[in-house]
Amino acid sequence: MTSTHEFISRIENGNEALFQASEMQVEAFFKSNPSTDALFEHFAGRCANEYMNMVEVAQRLLEVAPTGDRKTIKLLARQVLDEANHFDMVAKVLERITGRQIDIEALLNREAEGGSAKGARILEEMDKEDRLALHLYQFIAEGRAHRVWARMAEVCPDEMIAQTYAKIAADEKVHREFGRIGLEQFINSEADQKRALELASQIRKELYEVSCLNCVEVPEARALCVEAYGPSYLKH
Repeated sequence: MTSTHEFISRIENGNEALFQASEMQVEAFFKSNPSTDALFEHFAGRCANEYMNMVEVAQRLLEVAPTGDRKTIKLLARQVLDEANHFDMVAKVLERITGRQIDIEALLNREAEGGSAKGARILEEMDKEDRLALHLYQFIAEGRAHRVWARMAEVCPDEMIAQTYAKIAADEKVHREFGRIGLEQFINSEADQKRALELASQIRKELYEVSCLNCVEVPEARALCVEAYGPSYLKH
C-alpha cells in the first residue's frame, strides 16, 4: 500500500490539470471585457457560493463538535469565519459593480432557485458525516479556488476586486491545508485510497463543469483536461 503522504501527493499532482484549466478560463473571462451585467452575474454566483460554503462547513462543524476533536473543531470554525468574511467581501464587490446597496436576501433566494453553477453544491450533496469526502472537497475545491482567485487578482483590471480576491485566495490556500490534515487522518487503508481516487475524479469533473459555465470556454483548457483525465471531458 502506498503511504498516506505519497498518496496525498498523488492526488495533489492529479489536480494540476484542472487547476491550470480553471486559471485559463478565468483569465479568458476577464480578457473578454465582460459587460457590467456579466460581471454582476459572475460575482452574484461567487457571493452565493461563499454563503453556501459557510453554511455547509458550519454543518460539518456541528457534526464534529460532539466528538471533542479539538483540532478539527478549531480548523472548521476558522473556515466558517473565513467563508463568512468572503461572503461579505464579495457582496461589497457587487456593490462596487452596481454602485448601489445589494438586496442580499433576494440575491440568495434567486441563486438558490437556479442562478449560476456553484462548486459548493458538490459539498451540499455530500453526506454531512462523510469526513473523507469533506476533506477531499477542501483539498481539491479550496486548492482550485486558491489558484483561480490568485489568477483573477492578477488579471482583473479593477484594483478593489483584485485586492479582494488576492485576500480570498490566501485564505483558500489555508483551507486546502485543512483538507490535507484531514486526509492524513482519514486515509488509512487501500479501500480508503480507492474511494478517495473515485471521489477525487468526481469532484474534479464537477468543478471543471462549474468553471466552464461560469467563465469562458477555452479549447486549450478542455484539451488539457482530456489529456489528463480522459474522454469524459470532451465537449458533448
